[in-house]
Amino acid sequence: MARMSKRAFNNVVIFAMLGMIFLFNINSFLPSATAPASIPLLPKDGYVLKIEQGSHKLERVGQQWRWSGVRQTLVSTPEQHIDVWRQATMDMAKPPRSVLQTEPLITVVWLAGATQGRVYAIVPAANKVWIQFDSDWYMLNQVTIDELLPWLGDSEEM
Repeated sequence: MARMSKRAFNNVVIFAMLGMIFLFNINSFLPSATAPASIPLLPKDGYVLKIEQGSHKLERVGQQWRWSGVRQTLVSTPEQHIDVWRQATMDMAKPPRSVLQTEPLITVVWLAGATQGRVYAIVPAANKVWIQFDSDWYMLNQVTIDELLPWLGDSEEM
């Protein structure tokens, strides 16, 4: 058996401790994971009760949906409109300065079981839809403003 001096044994203990510290903190040494590619606009298990934007409203009444404040016939049905909100995804992105200086369309989505509505600041710009939610900016994927808020084309309101 090999004999070690007290100094050599202390060095072994020191390097063993450094190795343990490295193993316990290995997550901090690895690069952090990137953000998810796409985030759903609404939670997967969210049950939509009402969508409000200005004087326009789409709300659940029993098993049916009812438009309020819409003065023209819309192309989409309320069920199709809700499906667009449920299937929409968004990516975190930094908006251009023009988007930050544009007055957003404030939209509130009320979900079952939530004490407060989810507030979205929506800014349509250059064939893209920018959304501010929880102080972060996102760009909507493959959804137009007309699909998201179909009543914006209501000529009597504009």
